[in-house]
Amino acid sequence: MRVNRKRGTIVLLAAATLLVMSSAGCGRRGTDTRPLAQVGEHKLTGQTLSALAGIPADSLSGPQCWQLVNTWVERTLVEMEGERRGFANDDEMAARLSVLRAELYRSRLLSENPAAAPTDSAIASYYAAHRAEFLRPVDAYLIELYWSEQEPAMTQFRSALATGDTSMLAGGEVVAEGRWLAESGELPPELERELASLKTGEVTFPRPYEDGYRIARLLEMFPAGRVLDLSVVRDEIAARLAVEQSRQRQDSLIAALRERYPVRIFLKDSL
Repeated sequence: MRVNRKRGTIVLLAAATLLVMSSAGCGRRGTDTRPLAQVGEHKLTGQTLSALAGIPADSLSGPQCWQLVNTWVERTLVEMEGERRGFANDDEMAARLSVLRAELYRSRLLSENPAAAPTDSAIASYYAAHRAEFLRPVDAYLIELYWSEQEPAMTQFRSALATGDTSMLAGGEVVAEGRWLAESGELPPELERELASLKTGEVTFPRPYEDGYRIARLLEMFPAGRVLDLSVVRDEIAARLAVEQSRQRQDSLIAALRERYPVRIFLKDSL
């Protein structure tokens, strides 16, 4: 059997990397300039791996490191094949790469001055000015979801939750899936009927799903025609403000760049 030497080199380097990372994560390779993997003349170092992960490489687990290394290998192989075929000289490809490069540069420029999180006063002011937007046209239920793979564990947790005991979450048998504001019609009819019969703080019976069992604790019910409380929509308002702030920051960046670099547009008035 004929062995491709280049491919064999890649496999051996990858196998050695896997053995090291599986036993001790990335170890002290986060700032190491020695190669973790190599494809052709391209080398992956600990520094590059940290850049790809967005966090120090030595804080990653072995499986996480291996996944990133494998992703880098695949991407590099594709990049090398594209270079071999001369894709970089294709006008359409060059234009698309220019768009991607500009978006990466935009993100980097904006990250140099991180935006502050919306303040409580800004969120409260937005809520006061937009209360009508949070009026529910139909009944809505603020619920807290929990999941377990096994019905007995879910039944046991339901009983404990009724008394405020959530200690089973620490063991991992039961998982808290977060809060959800569900409007009438978004839930299965039988679940909605059960929720409508509950008082605040009460919990539904376990229901089977494809991946296990779930229960829902009713945190609050909002009848049709009621405006949602600020505590319920706070995260949504914060997200809206963050989007608006991002838009303003991008506009400011472009305005500053227009002042730095001359811009001339040669379109006819008819366009």
